[in-house]
Amino acid sequence: MFNDFFEALDDNPFEEIPVDTKTFVESPDYLGQPPLSDIQYEIVNAMSQVYKKEDLQRVMGKEEGARHYAKYTKNEIILQLGKGSGKDFTSTVACAYIVYKLLCLKDPARYFGKPSGDAIDIINVAINAQQAKTVFFKGFKTKIEKSPWFAGKHDPKADSIEFNKSITVYSGHSERESHEGLNLILAVLDEISGFATEVGTGNEQGKTADNIYKAFKGTIDSRFPDLGKVVLLSFPRYQGDFISQQYDSVIAEKEVVHKTHKFIVNPELNENDPDNSFEIEWNEDHIISYKIPGVWALKRPTWEVNPTRSIDDFKISFYKDRADAMMRFLCEPTMSSDAFFKQKEKLEKCMTLRNPVDNFRRFDPGFTPDPNKTYYIHADLAQKHDKCAVAIAHVDRWVNLQVIKDYEQVAPIVIVDAVAWWEPKKEGPVNLSDVKNWIINLRRQGFNIGKVTFDRWQSYDIQQELKAVNIDTDTVSVAKKHYEDLAMLIYEERIAMPYVPLLLEELSELKIMKNNRVDHPRKLSKDLADAVCGAVFGAISYTPKDLNLEIEIHTWASATRERERQKFQEQEARRNNEMPEDVKDFLTRFNLL
Repeated sequence: MFNDFFEALDDNPFEEIPVDTKTFVESPDYLGQPPLSDIQYEIVNAMSQVYKKEDLQRVMGKEEGARHYAKYTKNEIILQLGKGSGKDFTSTVACAYIVYKLLCLKDPARYFGKPSGDAIDIINVAINAQQAKTVFFKGFKTKIEKSPWFAGKHDPKADSIEFNKSITVYSGHSERESHEGLNLILAVLDEISGFATEVGTGNEQGKTADNIYKAFKGTIDSRFPDLGKVVLLSFPRYQGDFISQQYDSVIAEKEVVHKTHKFIVNPELNENDPDNSFEIEWNEDHIISYKIPGVWALKRPTWEVNPTRSIDDFKISFYKDRADAMMRFLCEPTMSSDAFFKQKEKLEKCMTLRNPVDNFRRFDPGFTPDPNKTYYIHADLAQKHDKCAVAIAHVDRWVNLQVIKDYEQVAPIVIVDAVAWWEPKKEGPVNLSDVKNWIINLRRQGFNIGKVTFDRWQSYDIQQELKAVNIDTDTVSVAKKHYEDLAMLIYEERIAMPYVPLLLEELSELKIMKNNRVDHPRKLSKDLADAVCGAVFGAISYTPKDLNLEIEIHTWASATRERERQKFQEQEARRNNEMPEDVKDFLTRFNLL
């Protein structure tokens, strides 16, 4: 009996029996951190499981040890987690726990079949050196230095911490040369979707998300084929980006649960008012099986991971830019990462008007400008092969907009009245005199013109000619800041513009270029888009604000209803005025009027 006991002791790989995850995280003897969410504990367990099955059974009991081994022994972990989910915090906790579990072994290297004293390495790879230094390494170092258990067991360096028993944790970044010399048991590729996607030249060659992943995956598989692991950690930047592809590629079967959430704009007002609420919806994956063994994948929104955040914390984000919030917090990108307008449905929704000019730029006979409004015009003048486009816009009214309680702003409701354009001809570019005469004729049509703006190209002469007939002009080069103003109007549903298929195409295809400019892809144009953007900028810049406003909760739907109500009242008033007095008296007598 005693011989069996001592033999068991000799086979025991532990110098110290490790505590469970919850104790390690929360006990002041170890990390002394606040409790994690259930999902965060699951992530830590999956990232830190480096023990053999029999040793887990030795520590946890036969049944629980087998269950823990089967559930958490993974070679690849793919985590799509919303921004603000505490992924960096969770990652530092997991790295601290795996170091702790290795130090609990008598000889970690021999445990994995290596020579005694051989190095065992862990690395967190960030997008750049600054992030590596200030995010992961700072958080990890702080937790280790404050932990009583790790006292005297570590030696911090500039970008690494060396622990007893030849264990080292490195803080790396994607811009650095490869770490092929390391004996890696764990590599965390943090914000992998933010890594480069295209192969560069020279020293930068090969530093793409895919190549970096393959390099670290290959290193770990060769050093620790059974218990080593690579972790992909990010929110997706666009549809089909690297982490989205990796996530989708490993899933064999999943159940998709449709979820919705209704935000109440101001809780002090009637929540049944359609203008006091808006909804978001998304799909939640529950993975049933994988195509390959040893993989664990998870996609969850910020508030389901981080126990300190709730979905209502993100109300303003979803209200102001739903597509961006869907990408960052729900891990559901709706368009490509470089698309400027990420909510095409909002673009389509605001194009509710009929363009009142025909192909010959003649106005509909029934179209009449409002004599009480001031109209602003922008012309995007054509170069040799481009269209020349002109747009007209005005501020319908100003509203004291309340997004949520205690957040309000005076904001314009804008109408884009018309869009006209000239195509270049085979014999040459657009005749700018035609454009000038069309603008001058707008005044004869009844437009009260506040200002006409032009881009810089060839506009001096035409500006002088318009000024000669008392039309105020200026130069505006449409830039990213002007498009940002337009985007805000579109996302907040405070603009209506004509449905012009070419305009919708141009706006939808606008990209954010490397120089941070908003531009069109090759072989496409943005002549109509620039014209509309410039006209809207002129309208909101030069129309005086009405500051004597009552606070209201606003959507474009409410503004549309208000305009329809006013229109109906005006029609009723005209009908009553046109009605003969004897007919009016008859109808009034029977309460029909």
